[in-house]
Amino acid sequence: MPQLPLWAPAKVNLYLEVLGRRPDGYHDLRMLMAPVSWFDRLVLEPLAEPGRVQVEGGGPEGDENLCARAARYYLRAAGVRAGIRISLDKRIPAGAGLGGGSSDAAAVVLGMERLFGRTLSEAARREAAFRVGADVPFFFAAGPAWVEGVGERVRPVAQAEPLWLVVVWPGVNLSTARVFSRFARGLTSPGPAPRIAQFNFRGVRAQVRNDLEPPARAECPEVAEAVEALRGAGAAAAAMTGSGSAAFGLYPDRGAAEAGLARLGPRARERGWTARVVRTLGPGEFPFQDRS
Repeated sequence: MPQLPLWAPAKVNLYLEVLGRRPDGYHDLRMLMAPVSWFDRLVLEPLAEPGRVQVEGGGPEGDENLCARAARYYLRAAGVRAGIRISLDKRIPAGAGLGGGSSDAAAVVLGMERLFGRTLSEAARREAAFRVGADVPFFFAAGPAWVEGVGERVRPVAQAEPLWLVVVWPGVNLSTARVFSRFARGLTSPGPAPRIAQFNFRGVRAQVRNDLEPPARAECPEVAEAVEALRGAGAAAAAMTGSGSAAFGLYPDRGAAEAGLARLGPRARERGWTARVVRTLGPGEFPFQDRS
């Protein structure tokens, strides 16, 4: 059986606005998201046994594993009578708001489309937000995008230039449910803000926002420490990504980002944080393929 190696990128939320709570209990969101150069590695191998899904490597067991959930969803939605073995080398921290699990799941679907020759419909890809994970449809867009609803409505945006960021994970896994629970009790950010007009340094810098950051700070003081450390390391703007606990700082170019990481280094080592320079990825380079 052929094997297909894949690389699945993390994401950052450069803008996250909570619009309100839906009757089904989900929250309507408006987000500007971008894939970044921090990757998990997967290897997919078809299996002859129909419906068999085997995941080796990081992540939880059973249906809580997004790779397994994505594989089963694909087999049902595409009508494929086969199985799949997934080997996962997990490098993106879980519970960090970096979307690693959803990216892995999207990579599984895209890889299985390639292996089995059956592509999901656009409706099935949108439905993946509810059946697999909210961020999965974003990764199908293969580049920066505005994302709305619970994650099912995705509108790609043109990337005028890559953005350079320093991402810090303070080593804490933060519960999305607990963050949203605190948000519902009134720990919100200021009211509506203008949307980012251009995907470039100047356009993004002025509008970096995350409505979930105040409740996440209340739940996890390390979030506030990481954001403030990035600001102290010269970031033009800094915020939490997703529902946390990772944070990012925006810099005008690679040199500035590397200088910021150097300034942050002693504190990161002292606190046991993971910190690295990343850049946003554009549609022409989205790496659901072997990068070796």
